[in-house]
Amino acid sequence: MKKFSNPKIWLVTELFYPEEDATAYIFTKIANYLTKEFDVGVICGPSFYNGPHKERPDGIFLHPNITVYRKNIINLDKNNFFKRTIRFLLLSFQLSFTLIKKLSKGDTVLIATNPAPLIIFIGLLKHFKTFKFHILVHDVFPENTIAAGLFKNKTNVIYKLLKLVFDMGYRQADHIIVLGKDMKELIGSKTHNRKKISIIPNWADVQKIKPISRSDTLIQKLGLTDKIVLQYAGNIGRVQGLKEVIDAVHLSQNTNLHLLIFGSGAYASKLVQYVKKENIQNVSFHGNYSRKEQLQILNTCDIAIVSLSKGMYGLGVPSKTYNILAAGKPILFLGEPCSEIYDLVINEEVGWSIDISAKKELIDFFTNLKLADIDVLNALGVNARKLAEEKYPESKILNEFLKSIKSIS
Repeated sequence: MKKFSNPKIWLVTELFYPEEDATAYIFTKIANYLTKEFDVGVICGPSFYNGPHKERPDGIFLHPNITVYRKNIINLDKNNFFKRTIRFLLLSFQLSFTLIKKLSKGDTVLIATNPAPLIIFIGLLKHFKTFKFHILVHDVFPENTIAAGLFKNKTNVIYKLLKLVFDMGYRQADHIIVLGKDMKELIGSKTHNRKKISIIPNWADVQKIKPISRSDTLIQKLGLTDKIVLQYAGNIGRVQGLKEVIDAVHLSQNTNLHLLIFGSGAYASKLVQYVKKENIQNVSFHGNYSRKEQLQILNTCDIAIVSLSKGMYGLGVPSKTYNILAAGKPILFLGEPCSEIYDLVINEEVGWSIDISAKKELIDFFTNLKLADIDVLNALGVNARKLAEEKYPESKILNEFLKSIKSIS
């Protein structure tokens, strides 16, 4: 009897298991789930993780049937634009070249948007090989360079050239997965074909991330039991708009508030220096944290802040939002009106959304917060947990990935 094997899918990404970066975590989970109906191969960058490779301390594992091909590359400074660009180009070429050697007719390819040049290289490969090409969009290049301040405006000649080339790469994809309606709108303007774009949000880890009692969190250890504790946890870069948040907390002069900031990033040291220079007493930094610490960290607040700077419409949907919901915390979203999380927070009644440019409104919000609001905050938190359980459980979202990819393969 003839033996039938599963179709082959290749996942191509810079970061993968056992890294703890959000992209690595998401692609590892997707890869594991796709083994249900695909023979999965992964082509990725080097591993910088020092822990055990069979299972990370947080319990994340790699399915034994997944074959991983790693490409080593010199670790150039990511904070230097020129060196980062060279690194991304070299790594993208290596990953693409490895894919060329492994790819067979009829295979399926799913790529991350990091490193960004993969979009161009794999798009070019479509002219020479027959395969189904899927892109999972987490970052939109080069549009995100404007928000990050790398280019001043869209009239820059280099920017316009980059956009032209990347738009052509996106158009080669058979299927594009985006995280929200605003991102679909932006990608649709690049491809001129919205029919091949699917919206699949990130998921909440409702099994591992749950609400815990305020008294069992770091709030008591930090001596903040008599404060309304605000928290930002995640990457601290230019596009998060954290300086605006810090300024608003400070200018509110509300002694009932304290803002905790967990995480690291290119902009972290500048913000630490700024808070110290301005002698801002109700903002404190607590460094990076691992994924296994998420349960404790995400519960160490009364209001969780999710923020994106002006100009980020359609360029990103913060993945931390969904685990904040799982922790049963109300969200204060600061960003562009009508963006994915802005509308989600309002429509699902899990917090507040404020235009990141509305400085007075933000200051007034912080000014008016008081300890008597705790019951209101707890009620919003109950809504948040319920939403995570009903709409964003991991199994439901991963099954959407599988069905979506199968429908095109």
